Amino acid sequence: MSPIFSYSPVRSPIHSIPAWFKLLVLVSVPITVYLCPIWVAVTLIALFPVLAAVGRIRLSDFLHDLKPISYYCLMILAIDVLSYLVFKADVVITQRSLFMILRLLCAMEATSVFFRTTSTYEIRDTLQGLERALTFGHSKLMLSTMFTLFLSFIPQIFATWSNLDLAYRARGGRRGLKKAFVLLPLLIAMSFKRASTTYLALLNRS
Repeated sequence: MSPIFSYSPVRSPIHSIPAWFKLLVLVSVPITVYLCPIWVAVTLIALFPVLAAVGRIRLSDFLHDLKPISYYCLMILAIDVLSYLVFKADVVITQRSLFMILRLLCAMEATSVFFRTTSTYEIRDTLQGLERALTFGHSKLMLSTMFTLFLSFIPQIFATWSNLDLAYRARGGRRGLKKAFVLLPLLIAMSFKRASTTYLALLNRS
């Protein structure tokens, strides 16, 4: 199983779609599902696994990408259950909480398909082209480079954490607060190092 949101270097119809279009979809999906009726989110939730299959994204990787929101969803449900037990609410799970979970799931699926089928350099080229067009070719492309670093940093931080977690467990480490105290400083240090390396690589390929 590959790290969360890592790029899958395979050939597929989804990979061949221009990066600017996929980026536009990534930005528009969260806005759409929060402004439109909930059936739109449900429809997209069913659609993105199909797109993942067309993009030759393994099902295990696609489901693994949804893991980060599982804890947040459990927290939402726990708050509803607590409210029901303490304040005697009318229902255990409110419609508002259920709709929020569905919208988050939809946005996370879109994020998974985007990062699995779009490389960092495709993102960079798209953003640089946009910045050149908006500034009529007079920009130093710093804004697009920084935003590319921001987007590429998301899968990198999950990959770094995955490697640290594997090393920690290989040395007999146990889950709990001690794990967080041991790994978080290493995660921060290694993430800064990887961000610096990525930045230099992007500059060299500009």
